[in-house]
Amino acid sequence: MNLHEQRQTALKAARDVAEKARDEGRALTEDEQAAVKGHLADSDALAEKIKQAAESDALFKRAFAVEPGAPSGGGSPVGVAAKLDADAGYKSAMVAAAGRNRFSQRTTEFGAKDFATGGPTGGLVQTQYGQVVPETLRRPTIASLLGSGTLSATTLTYYVQGPTTGDFAVVPELGEKPAIDFSFEPEIETLTKIAGITKISDEAFQDVPYLVSVIEGQLRLRLVLAEENQLLNGPGTGGSITGLLNRSGILTETSASPADDLDAVFRAMTAVELATQLTADAVVINPLDYQRLRLTRDANEQYYGGGPFTGAYGNNGLSLGPGLWGQRTVVTSAIAQGTALVGAFEIGGQVLRKGGVSVEMTNSNEDDFIHNRVALRAEERLLLAVYQPAAFCEVTFATEEAGD
Repeated sequence: MNLHEQRQTALKAARDVAEKARDEGRALTEDEQAAVKGHLADSDALAEKIKQAAESDALFKRAFAVEPGAPSGGGSPVGVAAKLDADAGYKSAMVAAAGRNRFSQRTTEFGAKDFATGGPTGGLVQTQYGQVVPETLRRPTIASLLGSGTLSATTLTYYVQGPTTGDFAVVPELGEKPAIDFSFEPEIETLTKIAGITKISDEAFQDVPYLVSVIEGQLRLRLVLAEENQLLNGPGTGGSITGLLNRSGILTETSASPADDLDAVFRAMTAVELATQLTADAVVINPLDYQRLRLTRDANEQYYGGGPFTGAYGNNGLSLGPGLWGQRTVVTSAIAQGTALVGAFEIGGQVLRKGGVSVEMTNSNEDDFIHNRVALRAEERLLLAVYQPAAFCEVTFATEEAGD
């Protein structure tokens, strides 16, 4: 089944689900909505593959086009190939690489002449690139919890409210009104640059643009992971971000025992609301801590979060990654084992960016030109503003008891 047929199959699958609900005169269920979205996502991915395959074919035809004045028939393929404009091929490869804006895995099939043997039958040898298994990386999610925005300057000055003294009160006629004293402290945040570089040969750009696209996608993904670590753990020195866990004024909560860990998370949620009048909306936790809590059972050997086949006590369906206390729960190794962060992320903090993620390339770096290399650089500039430090609470879990 070719790519076009696969795409039509995906679209038909989406229509079949939607038509069933329409014919029954009802709205789509959550499972049906997820199914339709999945089929449409498959269709979009296949459309992208079809587009890339067409572009690759067009570039290949251009690369092997016969020059004006060259014989149109009977000429040697080697002679035609010798006339290829290397500089134009390089620029085409550069443009194709620069046009890719997101991680993708594509299967590209094209004909390549085997000049050494002429192939088994003296014709073209068909080469197909299979799937590349990407490096295992943790899922970046911290930035998605926080508010987002853009910045036109290089620094941001904002004010964090401090303690307020005095309050409203009932006063008699002609009585003195109570004073309310508000305090604010200015905070200044400066843009932080996160960047990295890698190098690829000219031949890779011209021969395997598919792999180059994978490398670009990996650069972008690793950049986001470095960003995640900065937003959470940045020390605030040497131009780095002062991460959430290193902010002055965040709340703390400590668990008394392993059995108290879940209660400590709830107490942290309450502490945030009492301190700021904001409702906590997320929890960040290490995978090993989440695993321990997720597999916690009661005296009847029932999983608190639901067993491997059913929900808690056989109720409802299985939820593979249920949130703690109904909160969005981000499971990431960016936070140390034994620590969790509870907070009103969306209102309490904001990530401000300038210019977005930039992926650029050049062959004029150092001695790259004489070695036929291209340097790829990925970078971004951003800052973290924490408007209410007390909107975040660091939870320290209890050490496992001996013998547990």
